[in-house]
Amino acid sequence: MEMKEVIEISELAIVNAIYDGFKIDVEIFVDSKDVECACYLYSKNTVISKSGYKNDRKHTFNVEENQNDYLKVKVFFKNKNDNTIKKSKIFPLSIRRNLRYKLSQNSLNSVNTINCEIIAAKPAAIEKYEKKGFQPRNDNTPYKLILPIDWLEDPFNDRNWMFQLHAWRMLDGYLNRSNRQDLYYVSQIINDWVSFEKDNKSKWLWYDMSTGLRALKISFYLKKCYDKGINHRIEDLDYLLHEHFRHLSNLAELNSGNHGLFQLHGLKSLTYVINDYGNGAYSMSDMKNYANDRMSKLITSQLGSHGVHTEDSPDYHFFTHKKITNIIQSPWWSDLNEKILKILELGENAKPWLVFPNKKCVPIGDSAVGSVRNDLVALDKWSHVKSGDYIGAQVDGYAIVRSLESVPLNNSSFLFFQGSFHSQAHKHCDDLSFILQENGIDLLIDSGKYGYQQDKYRKYFLSTHAHNTIEVDGKSTTRSEKYAYGSAIFAPPKCIDDVWVIEGKVEHVVNDYIHERTILYKPGLDLYVIDVITNKKLSMPRKIDQWWHFETDAKVTIEENKVVVNTSTHNHMEIASESSSKAVDYHLYKGYDSGNRLIGWVSKKYLQYEPTSALKISTSVRKRSIVLTRFKLSKIVLEEPVVSLLGKEIKVNSSYPNLSHFFSDKLY
Repeated sequence: MEMKEVIEISELAIVNAIYDGFKIDVEIFVDSKDVECACYLYSKNTVISKSGYKNDRKHTFNVEENQNDYLKVKVFFKNKNDNTIKKSKIFPLSIRRNLRYKLSQNSLNSVNTINCEIIAAKPAAIEKYEKKGFQPRNDNTPYKLILPIDWLEDPFNDRNWMFQLHAWRMLDGYLNRSNRQDLYYVSQIINDWVSFEKDNKSKWLWYDMSTGLRALKISFYLKKCYDKGINHRIEDLDYLLHEHFRHLSNLAELNSGNHGLFQLHGLKSLTYVINDYGNGAYSMSDMKNYANDRMSKLITSQLGSHGVHTEDSPDYHFFTHKKITNIIQSPWWSDLNEKILKILELGENAKPWLVFPNKKCVPIGDSAVGSVRNDLVALDKWSHVKSGDYIGAQVDGYAIVRSLESVPLNNSSFLFFQGSFHSQAHKHCDDLSFILQENGIDLLIDSGKYGYQQDKYRKYFLSTHAHNTIEVDGKSTTRSEKYAYGSAIFAPPKCIDDVWVIEGKVEHVVNDYIHERTILYKPGLDLYVIDVITNKKLSMPRKIDQWWHFETDAKVTIEENKVVVNTSTHNHMEIASESSSKAVDYHLYKGYDSGNRLIGWVSKKYLQYEPTSALKISTSVRKRSIVLTRFKLSKIVLEEPVVSLLGKEIKVNSSYPNLSHFFSDKLY
């Protein structure tokens, strides 16, 4: 590139420089990949800061209050090939003044630890932290934090640990106790973080949920200083508040999932404890309106029109519903739209359908089983169908058939069918999978959550072949929200001739096939899975694998034309399958690891895994195939099968006339 070309590029360049009172963001638009740009910041014709040559052409400067007179920037262009340099013209910047925020003393009186998501902690937690180090989770190794802290050091390569660090979780114990020495330490941590943030850039410094939780801690810290009658010791509170206002009120940074709840909660808490200051950098009134508007939309998007959490993971329904309920009880949300309360009531009524008969959460998606939930409303508060000792319901994208609450656990039955896809956030590739319990014992299990560590195990536990569903050509289905279908459940479960019927359908556009699954269930006795696979890639036959997963203590054996499962609690199950395309093959795996592919693992605790039995039933499809799999759930001698596969048709036993009529409209 010649000098003339560099001059022309510098003259044609667009320089966008924005000063909001604390930070200057300079963005340079140049139509050439061979040019690097540097930027100088001037105050009263004196260079006060420099940003060197780089390719991304974005430069940020922090400005102290005594430096904000007559600011301007100068941009330099350099040819990467021969280092030819051409100066740009000067770009003056406008100044905003009087940025001091004032506290609202009346509001500070009603702020408390619950409002501000401060985890309850006894003084012993402080002693443990000071002696051993920062340990946000029980499974973490304690890590000593010594001032000045390197806030971008990730000693365990653990995303959750980094999130907790930048949420200032180490301060919870000190804020709970809040003596003068505690508040001094809190200010030391805050000042150290601010100092580090001014000199560094990273997604972790302004990670969505961490930022919201930090804002809540700032509000609570200011409240405790007010209670004690002492001045806060944050060295640059204006900057700290301004930057949290800036990030938390930026719609482009608002997380559309449950993390967004904490971003808006933190923002609204700051608008509550800070007085509206007319000529400040931000209007408290505008930010209150923004927070209310976005919170109403976010709660609706989180819980949907049915009141069921839309991230396809029951555990997160409990987490999010509880958090939303706690959040809106905070004094700064008293002006929220009342329609939200009706959605929350629906969400409360959905909860008892998302647990096993032992009241532990079903492990679908990124759900952990967790502890017993005793604060549940009655099942019949949700729209349902009842037959004898059993009850069924559709809960948005889930279908459940189970025993009544009055049935003892050791006589109970429970089937949970997964047909929910609204979001990628906590969904697995588990379309039309289901889990089954009989007598309180797991017979067909979900492989579990594992955790958010980006490794081969996370990849496995997300995969299709880690769930009780169909896999085509050895490839998982997509989790991209572009292909989210909401609910794949046709209608609520129905009981016909004492047989429960559940139906679901998903068109896998990316994988070029349609999967229709019908479940026929006689609790405690018999279960049939009818899988219809329609191939949209007609140029070639395709491999179908039907996957089933069992508890770790189950003894699984392949016998002639069937698979036998016996649990340590003497539950017995026999599995037999047939296909309209060709004979099926049975393959058993347990703790298989070829390096590129894992099969037969379960995760019962965070980031832990252990071998378990997995059954693969293989066949093929050219145009359309039916796979019928029967699960005999009891050693009791059963009558003739409810349904059978004759050629390419499903035939219903004549003993079930209403069910036969129901199937007469099907294209099986």
